[in-house]
Amino acid sequence: MHTPKLLLLFAGGTIGMVHNSQTGALEPAASALELLQHIPELHEIADIDFELIDNVDSSNMTPDHWQRLAQRIADTYHQYEGFVIAQGTDTMAYTASALSFALGNLGKPVVLTGSLIPLSKVGSDARNNLVYACMTASLDIAEVCIVLSNTILRGNRAKKHHESFVAAFHSPNFPPLGELGRPIMLNEWCKKRHTNTLELRATFDHRIMVVRLFPGLDPQNIMQLLDMGNIRALIIEGFGPGNVPFLNHSMIPVIEQATSKNIPVIIANQMEHGKTNLEAYGAGLRAAQAGAIGAEDMTVEAIITKTMWALAVTADIGVSIQKILQTNYAGEMHV
Repeated sequence: MHTPKLLLLFAGGTIGMVHNSQTGALEPAASALELLQHIPELHEIADIDFELIDNVDSSNMTPDHWQRLAQRIADTYHQYEGFVIAQGTDTMAYTASALSFALGNLGKPVVLTGSLIPLSKVGSDARNNLVYACMTASLDIAEVCIVLSNTILRGNRAKKHHESFVAAFHSPNFPPLGELGRPIMLNEWCKKRHTNTLELRATFDHRIMVVRLFPGLDPQNIMQLLDMGNIRALIIEGFGPGNVPFLNHSMIPVIEQATSKNIPVIIANQMEHGKTNLEAYGAGLRAAQAGAIGAEDMTVEAIITKTMWALAVTADIGVSIQKILQTNYAGEMHV
């Protein structure tokens, strides 16, 4: 019987944390990687190598961590049949989205997992999540995905929506890739393994700004930030399907000023379910006419990481960046 060979990259998170005896707060444990290595079930599933990338609360993860993870996967791509990444859940959707763009033409599974309860605690969900993540990384799937609780989700479609329930993630605009059970059931829309060449493009430009609109937001505050000259893209979370104010506190001059400075403006929406449609209302159409780009049905996490990635992979801020943002690279959007 074939035993798959996997690489488990540890980046931190609750799964490897312990309570500080003085404050009671959870903190990364020095022996976190050792804890993971002593789960006997994992060694029944596959031949697993363990490697420490970092040991941080996921609030402290940055694009540099995404780049290191992607580079390590690329460096060892031909040595393993699948990859598992253990990290904190708070920014897991960002990591998964970023890796889906960085690892172009991916032909193997890259599975992110974590836990809401530390592995060292009774009743932890960590053991089950790790076991099923490793099982998923052995299957016929070529996706960056998130495995927690009982589902397999496409990483760039997932969002964390619960803090105290073990099924912490959902996929509001795309169905699960599979269900965890005995056996694991993969749905037909999963991308399958292939042997084409991996295309590593693990660069991100984080000089972006994200603004969530609210009634009464003063556009002058955004204008001042744009004038500082260190912002290369602006993401606006609009109302409804992407509407923006155009009378009092109008956002149209902001969009016009940004685009005149070759700063792309991407309009998302504040709804988890649904799609940005700048042609549905005059309030959105005015934004489009001023030069804004619609974000389709991408999650905010996917929009942010894709914009960072797009800024880094093209020098042509303008038509090229718009084409990249509106192209479906890794199943992150429906067009």
